[in-house]
Amino acid sequence: MDKKRRNTKAKHLITSVLENSNSALCHEDIEKQIPEKMDRVTIYRVLQGFCDSGKVHKIISEDGKTYYALCHNCTEEKHQDNHPHFHCIACDTITCIEEPVAPQTLPHGYSAVVVASYISGYCQKCSSLMKTVLLFVLVFAGQNDF
Repeated sequence: MDKKRRNTKAKHLITSVLENSNSALCHEDIEKQIPEKMDRVTIYRVLQGFCDSGKVHKIISEDGKTYYALCHNCTEEKHQDNHPHFHCIACDTITCIEEPVAPQTLPHGYSAVVVASYISGYCQKCSSLMKTVLLFVLVFAGQNDF
């Protein structure tokens, strides 16, 4: 029997927060961005329902914290989120990199169910900012005699 899912206000608000974000969000970030007070358990239940239905996928960070990002082309039966997740260590954002992870060859008898790729470094914005700051420091340091 096909279960009909209700489109509740909580689902609408959480979807809106995720759609308006440029990066994956943790539960606390979602809770802060919802314009009205919402029970934490409700947020968890909605996010889990979204994961189960293929609307959202989970990303587990290096410190074990769970982040959520909207899926593209996923269904309840099959998640198509076989892509790397990039964590910027400067601005602390997690972004889905929409390039598929190359299939890994496994030894005989092994079969993959989930492939997770998590990369840490500096995003484009922070890399550019760091280069600008470094250039400024080098120019400024070159003008001073030590």
